[in-house]
Amino acid sequence: MTRIGAGGIALTGEDIRIAAGDGVELDLMLYRPAIAAAALPAVILCPGGVGTGMFEIVEWLAGPLRDAGFVAVTMNWRSGLPDHDPDDVSAAIDWLSAQPGVDPSRIGVMGMSRGGNAALRATALDKRIRACATFGAVTDLLQQAVSVKDYAPGRYRMFLDWLGSPDEHADRYRAVSAITHAAKIGQPLLMVHGQHDMHSPPEQSLWMDEAVRRGGNADSRVEIVPMMCHYGDVIPNHFGFDRLRALILPFLIEWL
Repeated sequence: MTRIGAGGIALTGEDIRIAAGDGVELDLMLYRPAIAAAALPAVILCPGGVGTGMFEIVEWLAGPLRDAGFVAVTMNWRSGLPDHDPDDVSAAIDWLSAQPGVDPSRIGVMGMSRGGNAALRATALDKRIRACATFGAVTDLLQQAVSVKDYAPGRYRMFLDWLGSPDEHADRYRAVSAITHAAKIGQPLLMVHGQHDMHSPPEQSLWMDEAVRRGGNADSRVEIVPMMCHYGDVIPNHFGFDRLRALILPFLIEWL
């Protein structure tokens, strides 16, 4: 059943709620093919932002995944803070693995921005994840916070409100940064980044790729999309979700 979400975006999934342990419940949006002859691969989609997530952010991929024969779920985080993001992804895997028509050996994850960081951290910690894709991932939150202090004071204040001072809480920043866990990622990895992303510059994916490869994973690659910015917007005046799908869907089909 289609409903209209924020920004007039049509949401075509099914609202569900799952238990995540310790009394925590998560809202998800489920996208399931109408007809399935066999157990299907599944993909967990992780939105960005400093809130609890918006389903609208990844509708551009969720529906096409369903059309390509995947079961897809979009995450909603338990908190605006990123500490438990990998736990929430693992809870979604628990739920998916128990669903009829889902092949628990073929579960992948894809995330944008903070969701990309969450997807990478979850991939490092939960080996049930078979492949990981990201778009515009923030992989080193400490570097990001320190680097924006002078040139983007408003964004620096966002980090202060979110995780505290990077000078006083550097260990916390490192703990929730994907790059800290790079050596643990052995699964196939695709990181897509916009060339003109000024929220999370493409170096965030390039550095992560270098760290993952140093850890011994040769199945990692980065794709830089020319003229694209953080939200999939393309200079001068349109969105490039078709270009992103052309990179991400074949990767997920190949590995799942």
